[in-house]
Amino acid sequence: MSGPFLSIVSVDRRLTTGNVETLEFQLGVNIFVGPPNTGKTKWLQTLDFLLGDVGANPYESSDSEGLTEKYDAAGAWLQIGDNTFRIERRWNEPGAKGKIFVDGEGMLARDFQHWLMERLAIPLMNFPKGNPMSGQTWPELSFRSLLRHMHRQQRFWSGLVDLQPDAEFHAGLLSFLGLADRVYSEDYGVLIKLRLDAMNLKARREQYGQTLNDLATDLLDADDVGLGVNDTTISAAQQRLRNMVGRLQEERMRVLAEASARTIPAAQRSRIEELSHARAQALAVLETVSGKRKAADERFKDVLRYRKDLADEIDRMARAADAGEILSDLRVTHCPACDQALKAAHVSHQCFVCHQHLPDEPEIAGLGVVRLRFEQDRLKGELKEADNLVDVLRRDVEKQASETRSAEEALRAIEVELGPARQAVAALAQADVSAIDVALGQAAERAKQMDRVTAALELGKSLTAQVQDLENQIRPLSERVDESFRAIDFDMAAQWLEEGINAYLEALNRERPHTWKHNLVEVDLTRSSVSFRIGRKKWHGALGGTDTLYFLMAYNYGLLSLSPRPQTHYPGLVIIDVPGEFSGESVGDKENFIVQPFIDLLKDEAFEGAQLIITGAAFSGLAGVHVQALTKVHVA
Repeated sequence: MSGPFLSIVSVDRRLTTGNVETLEFQLGVNIFVGPPNTGKTKWLQTLDFLLGDVGANPYESSDSEGLTEKYDAAGAWLQIGDNTFRIERRWNEPGAKGKIFVDGEGMLARDFQHWLMERLAIPLMNFPKGNPMSGQTWPELSFRSLLRHMHRQQRFWSGLVDLQPDAEFHAGLLSFLGLADRVYSEDYGVLIKLRLDAMNLKARREQYGQTLNDLATDLLDADDVGLGVNDTTISAAQQRLRNMVGRLQEERMRVLAEASARTIPAAQRSRIEELSHARAQALAVLETVSGKRKAADERFKDVLRYRKDLADEIDRMARAADAGEILSDLRVTHCPACDQALKAAHVSHQCFVCHQHLPDEPEIAGLGVVRLRFEQDRLKGELKEADNLVDVLRRDVEKQASETRSAEEALRAIEVELGPARQAVAALAQADVSAIDVALGQAAERAKQMDRVTAALELGKSLTAQVQDLENQIRPLSERVDESFRAIDFDMAAQWLEEGINAYLEALNRERPHTWKHNLVEVDLTRSSVSFRIGRKKWHGALGGTDTLYFLMAYNYGLLSLSPRPQTHYPGLVIIDVPGEFSGESVGDKENFIVQPFIDLLKDEAFEGAQLIITGAAFSGLAGVHVQALTKVHVA
């Protein structure tokens, strides 16, 4: 056994008058009998509420005999292994309605379930709700989910665990069989997350590629559109664009040259060429001196700010010196710790606060003055250096401004002399040059767009690199998870449960021959599903009403039979609230018959500490059981 057994020592409920009603139980089989409407189900609902139900207390919605006002609290003693614990619910106490009290300490329902799982040595884990790759958050397998297997309520007799999703039922069964923490391991959870991230990145990359193809279609030639947007097609398109720009520039030069030849006399052409060359040089000079002037202006402004900071600091030092002279005669009059007035010191050469020896007063005063004067002299020296630097930079700024004006005047003079020739050429070639300039402008804009597409391709490469990085992480992790799954013997675990279920059905046949006329139950268990078959059919399609009762009892018997097996996590507790009728048939005459296999099982020494609590109308004549009888019938 990998964990301790859980059993119920007693259950009690407190009336608003202060009186307490109590039921006591023992280990082994506990028979809870009484005619209909004697409150058996209500007691079990109270126990279910104590074990962490987050809904309303079992008396809140009841109108029978004013139970809502009759009870205000309930409690139980639990035995877990060798330890006993007191749990309580106090629904009328302010601030305690949603809490479970364990030995007087209030816990929220979730914390209480964690506490129970820890005490029972059942690993806490999360399981996928449906397809692990669906992207849904994995919920936690709570003690309440496991309790649905252990406690068959009177209203839940149509399924193995009614109203529980298949994924949750499967996870609970794996937990009892000691496989859940290996199936839903931390590695498996990380692997699923990495695969989801990789899948999302691949989808993003594909969508991104389609969008980029749609946007870049106009930039590519017809031959490249079918190949999609990639480094090769973009490089080819950029090269064709550069070739086109080169041809347009050559065409522009040719048009201007032909216009110049027709409009400018041969005698003036050499002068025009000289002016054009001079204009290019003047533009270069202007650009250079403009950059120097801008740099000189920035240095000049920086030094001016530095000089202002020095002047401000000197002013502050002067104010500090003036304040020192004014405040030097002030003395401490009150204790800095308790704020009481100080008495004058009796010894003149000692400090009347700390009583330490005082040096000569001129020496003390002189130290501060010397330090202050030193700082003032240092700052004044730096201020003088800053003033000199300001003068040098001001002259440099003026020089650069003068050179800039000279360059601008030289350029204007060349522009004026070139003006008539330009006008003559422009009049002849304006239309052709304008068309070429428009084409060049379009080509330049298209080149910018191609650069943006190239940058966008880098994002696609980044997505591919991220996917590759995830795949590199997934590969070894997937191998570890697959190896872990291969090491799990699902068939053996299924066989354990099969043996328990079929042992119960065979016991029924020994007690009353030919009771179970069907084939033995087969359990098919995998890491993602579980099914119960009788012959070739699933159990709910093969069984009628009474046989379903036997099968459901066999399921609880099978789970209970797991309790002493090493590495399993079933805590040895079964609570069954048998209905008065099942599928239209009275079950009163079947009660002893269906309980006897449990009695025989729990006599085994391996099941010491296990417990069955079962309700019924009579259960007469059973040996080796503890009987709790209720006789008062509650009639509305």
